[in-house]
Amino acid sequence: MDEDEDAKVYQELRFELTRLATALVGPSEAEDVVATVVAKALGRPGGLAGLKDARPYLVKAVVNEARSRFRAQRRHWNLVMHSDSDAAPGSDRDQLIEVVSRLPPRQRAATFLVYWEGHTSASAAHLMGCRPATVRRYLHLAHRRLSEMIDEQGDDR
Repeated sequence: MDEDEDAKVYQELRFELTRLATALVGPSEAEDVVATVVAKALGRPGGLAGLKDARPYLVKAVVNEARSRFRAQRRHWNLVMHSDSDAAPGSDRDQLIEVVSRLPPRQRAATFLVYWEGHTSASAAHLMGCRPATVRRYLHLAHRRLSEMIDEQGDDR
């Protein structure tokens, strides 16, 4: 496959992948995650254009890269998230983003794809490379964890 085909696939998916990466790792690392994923995909035989269906492959790769970074930076996240405990509370949206950012990457990905992007659980499952029941499970776990975290924040006030 040639570079023009790879560029076409990349141009078609880059905004979607960057939005997903932003939801998973935040805006400061999103482009790095996408660049890492695309570089790895380009290193495959056939590059991006050689993939049968690039979208689910790349979405799953973004989620996996985010998970890797999440594991590597877990301690850092905990320090950052708890260091601002004395700060004045922000808007409801800021609080929601903070709480969602503390979810594990797969739960965050399912939440982002279904609630922010409007995908069905079947569509999100296709993009994440898993079954719809798995996405529904991630959403259930995310909902339960978000409720716990919001209750904890309410108790702190």
